Amino acid sequence: MSTGFAGSRSMDERRRRRLASESSESLEDSNEDTISQNIARTHRFAAGQYPLRTLIFPRRWKLSVYYLPVLLCLAAIVAADLYRPELTKPDSALAGYLSLKSSPLAQVLSGALLLISGQLALLIASLRTQSLHDFSGRYRLWKWVACGLYLFALCTTTSLHQVWATTVIELNLFDWGPQTQLLAWIVPTLVLGSSVALMTYLELRGDRAGLNMTIIAIASYVGYLTFQFTDNLIPGTAYHHLIGSGLLMFAHWSFFTSLLLHTHHLLYQSVDLPEKVPSRLTKFGGEYLRRRRIRRKAKQVAKASQRKKQLEATRLQQEAYEKARREEQVAQKQNQQVTPAASKEPKPVPAAVEKKNVSKKTKTAEPAKAESPPETANTASQKKTSSTKKNVRVDQSHDPEQLKGLSKRERRKLQKQWREAERQNATEDESDWS
Repeated sequence: MSTGFAGSRSMDERRRRRLASESSESLEDSNEDTISQNIARTHRFAAGQYPLRTLIFPRRWKLSVYYLPVLLCLAAIVAADLYRPELTKPDSALAGYLSLKSSPLAQVLSGALLLISGQLALLIASLRTQSLHDFSGRYRLWKWVACGLYLFALCTTTSLHQVWATTVIELNLFDWGPQTQLLAWIVPTLVLGSSVALMTYLELRGDRAGLNMTIIAIASYVGYLTFQFTDNLIPGTAYHHLIGSGLLMFAHWSFFTSLLLHTHHLLYQSVDLPEKVPSRLTKFGGEYLRRRRIRRKAKQVAKASQRKKQLEATRLQQEAYEKARREEQVAQKQNQQVTPAASKEPKPVPAAVEKKNVSKKTKTAEPAKAESPPETANTASQKKTSSTKKNVRVDQSHDPEQLKGLSKRERRKLQKQWREAERQNATEDESDWS
């Protein structure tokens, strides 16, 4: 820039040229910004994101602008049929138009709602094609869902299923009794619908709102079919057609709402396959099992601690019993040690008495000694008595009950004392005999 202004004649000219160059640069920058914005806008239009995000709001509660008027419209049709005798005359054209039995209004609205639901299914399929992780091509499922909804709308508006049932009866393809006309189109619908519903459930696992509305729609369809089979068993025959039509239209509305909420989920959260999220029932069941496991463990710990306390109490009782028994044994030993000492002291007294008796006998027997047989006989008798004394046990004269409850050492000691006493008595007797 400084070199461009070198040939200027005055300062004013240089200033005018600088301002002109700055304005041209700012215009070029603004043109580049507008061009980039236009390119981005065209890309958004080409991808179909801008108008779709304009129609489906980022806030989920704003989607009630779409599904609440539909619900109110369907509820108004049911209420008009309910209060039809009060609002119109029985023979008027308006009464026939408001009747759900004869009027095509409910069928047309249900068909239109199913047609819009099919369009939403195709929109979901196109959004799912943008996923970079759907390698198995699961988005094709929504095309089958859209085809099923279109066929459902066709049968609702033109009663094509009734024509099929009548044809089956006329050709005698199968005979299921009085319910043949109903089962002719319900059985194939249930077979195809259950398989598609299972795949749809796998697709809607990441979207809780859409999944809940889909479950409500399936439950409403099942309730409608149950009502069709048990029509004669339910009281209030005048309102049977009204209840059945209400259930069917509510099921259509629930399915339309679920597809709308799932479209919002794909636009603003993720277009990839949803990860496996545990259901609320599984979560509740897991929490219940965990709490039950904890309670069972607590009971086991309490039982183990109680058993441990019982074992400790029994051990203490056994120790106390053993201690008392040992004390009793020690006391018995002391008593037994005292009793032999007391019984040992008076023993010499009878020996002295025996000595006196023996001495008296010898003194009285001395005069008869001359008349006694020879000494050989006396020696033989002494040998016999000594032999008999040797065969006799030493402790026979003592009480063997005293040996009970004593240790081996104490028994041996006591038996030794008894033997010594016996030997002393024997020696004294021999000395007396000699």
